[in-house]
Amino acid sequence: MRRSPAFFRTVPWLLLVALLAACGGGGGDGDSDGSPVAAYTIGGQLRGLATGQTVSVSNNGIDTLTLGVNGAFNFPTSVLANAAYAVTVRSHPAGQRCSVSQGSGNASGNVATVEVSCEALASNTVTIGGSVNGLGTGKVVELQNNGGDDLTVGSNGGFTFPTSVSVNAAYAVSVLTQPAGQTCVLTQASGTASASVSSVVLTCRNLVAGVVRPVYLSDTYREDRAGLLAQANAQGASGYAYLTGFAASGNDFINLYVRDLPTTYSWEALDPPGNAAGLLAQLNAQGARGFAHSTFLVDSVVYVRDAGGFAPFSHELLPSQSSSAGFLNQANAQGDRGFFFLGEFTIGGSTVAIYSRDSSGARYTYELQTTTTAATPDTFLAQANAQGRQGYRFIGEYAFSGNPGNDAFRNVYVRDIAQSATFEYLALPATTSTSALVAQANTEGELGSIFHGPVMFFPGGFSQPGVARHLYVRPVQCSGTWICRPASPL
Repeated sequence: MRRSPAFFRTVPWLLLVALLAACGGGGGDGDSDGSPVAAYTIGGQLRGLATGQTVSVSNNGIDTLTLGVNGAFNFPTSVLANAAYAVTVRSHPAGQRCSVSQGSGNASGNVATVEVSCEALASNTVTIGGSVNGLGTGKVVELQNNGGDDLTVGSNGGFTFPTSVSVNAAYAVSVLTQPAGQTCVLTQASGTASASVSSVVLTCRNLVAGVVRPVYLSDTYREDRAGLLAQANAQGASGYAYLTGFAASGNDFINLYVRDLPTTYSWEALDPPGNAAGLLAQLNAQGARGFAHSTFLVDSVVYVRDAGGFAPFSHELLPSQSSSAGFLNQANAQGDRGFFFLGEFTIGGSTVAIYSRDSSGARYTYELQTTTTAATPDTFLAQANAQGRQGYRFIGEYAFSGNPGNDAFRNVYVRDIAQSATFEYLALPATTSTSALVAQANTEGELGSIFHGPVMFFPGGFSQPGVARHLYVRPVQCSGTWICRPASPL
């Protein structure tokens, strides 16, 4: 078996809204006495919209309606009796600002009192706004623009700051106060307003015990032993672990570092032995000193010691498996003994599978799924999130040359059966610079997501251009073991 290049892609999330009514004695829909549950319409009046313009409004951040004529309106979706409603402006008409009054409450009957009023902006001014996703019911988040112009947002959907800015003026939106029990992060939050801005995005997620929030930084690309060790040890003393050196864009090579837990790191690089027995002796000698295997360079075997890690480490080298069935049997037998599959290495004319065990008490089980390299990013994410809900973390795509026919490739997942972790996956558009990559990784890190690495999908076939994505994984209720931590994306 050999490890193939990492090729993958992203999924748009699908929103499934399930409406559950209590069951009556007769088994049909209704309240506890068997009567039907009432549903009411939400609507009101639009005033002041300029001819030829449109305004987009939403209810509860989900039900969106575009209006092009003044007068009465109703949202297409009713709400259950006494359910909350909250109407907001999602996008404003050109040259106008629209506001909502009497826009929220609980529906005890059909609602026709929502007022949406539009007025012309002052000459040479524009509005700043965007949309909110994931804000919990009953929670509020406070935003600022340019260090002032405070805005309290209490529902998902569109928002607009109350004060306009001059055309071509700078804007910079920030979070002033986080909602209770949640963390919200902004994207596309600053720039120059040549026209009204509605592209600021605020994403909120619940704070969950066991979620780490990694912080990333880049450093000068070094691959020589002395230079890399000096750099990695300097960063390690500040709590940053070396992940890998790779191309953040076409000609932009960097070394990527991450800090997640309160610990420090020290690094060593040794000459590679000439055979498998020598490699095993070196791995176990380093492991006894608290140094875990990190990676292989051209002329070095690299080890890292985590001051807060699960030393000591022991290793076993087994024959490489050419078939997916053989790999699964071997990996699961080793995983049951607490050994994690690190990868393969060719040494002394043979290829060996490297397994490592620490003192965490983890027990691993592996699953193989159909390759998704030639599918859409959505296809991969559907698979990965289904596996993640069962506690499996995606490792990568591997090629098994011993499989019959044209069926070599599999996606490999691993689970620690000693804990009840889950994993959530997200694929975002690939960035085009180091600064954009680090900014993206840190935005997702604030939400508890780990940068897995760059992936490529080929839904139109390998003769067509691929779809580049950055893959992120969010561990939940996960602690201690390797599968909970950032790892090299390559």
